[in-house]
Amino acid sequence: MTKIVFRLGLDAGFFRVHYDLEAGDQRRLAGTVALFSAVASTLMFGVVVLTAAPLGRALLGADRPSQWLVLAAADIYAATFAFVPLNLLRIQDRPGLFSLYSGARHAVTTAVKVLLLLRGFGVPGVLWSDVVGTVVFSLALSPVLLRSARIGFSWDLLRPVLSFGLPKVPHGFMVQVQNLADRKILDLFVAPAEVGLYHVAYTLGAGVKFAISAFEPAWGPFVYSQLRKPDAPRVLARVVTYAWAAFVAVGLVVAVFGREIIRLMTQPRFHAAAPVVPLVTLAYVLHGAFLLTSIGIGIEKKARYYPIVTGAAAATNVVANFALIPSWGMMGAAWATVISYAVMAGLGLTLSRRLYPIPFETGRMLGLAAAALVTFGLSLLAPEPTLAAVAFKLGVLALFPLFVWVSGLRP
Repeated sequence: MTKIVFRLGLDAGFFRVHYDLEAGDQRRLAGTVALFSAVASTLMFGVVVLTAAPLGRALLGADRPSQWLVLAAADIYAATFAFVPLNLLRIQDRPGLFSLYSGARHAVTTAVKVLLLLRGFGVPGVLWSDVVGTVVFSLALSPVLLRSARIGFSWDLLRPVLSFGLPKVPHGFMVQVQNLADRKILDLFVAPAEVGLYHVAYTLGAGVKFAISAFEPAWGPFVYSQLRKPDAPRVLARVVTYAWAAFVAVGLVVAVFGREIIRLMTQPRFHAAAPVVPLVTLAYVLHGAFLLTSIGIGIEKKARYYPIVTGAAAATNVVANFALIPSWGMMGAAWATVISYAVMAGLGLTLSRRLYPIPFETGRMLGLAAAALVTFGLSLLAPEPTLAAVAFKLGVLALFPLFVWVSGLRP
């Protein structure tokens, strides 16, 4: 939550506005956003430091040191100095360097974390390792900023960034509600053991996010780089179809083998979580659909619609959880997650098409979804022994390309 507030949506606003400017103004924009972010985040971090004692008591209890809160905020504060150069690497189409910096950050953080934990620093050691890793990361990225930015301030350039970015703050809060409400509400109606089962299944089903997260950094630059081309809508529609095919395929694999993965990775008492996995997987495939088909909102810079969409989805999630969990337990929570992401995808598509019409290949996309559902349905016929089930499901998955071909998705 603090990360959302510290960023103020500046990362999204900078990224979008950059593509509307010429080279000289792009450098001024980078400098303006970096400077404003540094000042704003410094002030907010100062507020956290000054109010750490009462905040610590409210959030952590009287028996936990407020230093923990300050260290967590320091990590987020240090990260605000990295988002402009990171976005510049995305804009400049330098994925190798982007991955190198990100990998180095995780390596430094992990190494410091292990060292401090081995020396008995406990929770403070974990928090300090995050701070050290993020500070090193931000300092390492500073040459990228200095090469690509003109340090200065322009209110005329900052205004559209804030206009696009600030709605991302409530949007971010609503996304957190949507992601976390199910477990909180589930805890009100069922035993803690069932909440634990649901959490295990949710973690596995949400593995689809790895594919989405790997795709998302490249998706934004591609979309905005197409805007000045006359055939942009047609190109975007075609790419959306193939990206959707990839998301559906990854989700299908996770859903089909969810039971076997849970049995392989957990103790027998967690095996009852398996039926939840396909539903959570479906929910995150729908999240991928939102990412792909809501691009008109960003293209037209109508960011005020983002919190409307996610607010409706979060409200749906909460209402559906209270309606379904009392009768269906963790399966009710899973269906509530699916319903809420379906609402988000549907609203995103509807608003996007009104703002920036794109001729999405709806028939082919629905054909892909139908092929995946048929394949998953056949996988449910797998025999009980694990090895036999794996062999059977591999055979069923081999039919998926045939079903895709029948659905009409051809190169």
